[in-house]
Amino acid sequence: MQVVTQNHASEDELEQYVRAKLTEEEAAPVEEHLLVCPRCCERVAWLDEIVESIRTAAHTASRAAAAGHRG
Repeated sequence: MQVVTQNHASEDELEQYVRAKLTEEEAAPVEEHLLVCPRCCERVAWLDEIVESIRTAAHTASRAAAAGHRG
């Protein structure tokens, strides 16, 4: 994984970070970069909103499917 303190984190790194798919070693340089980069912080916030929307939709669909099987 690249060191991201000098350069912006890649889109993939930010996505994996938001999804908590990075190891502690991989996440550390991303977190360091986020401390000094408003651009990447904004991107992480946007990605986090998307991931949360997907999780909410999946949960809602799962609950609807479960309710449909009961009736």
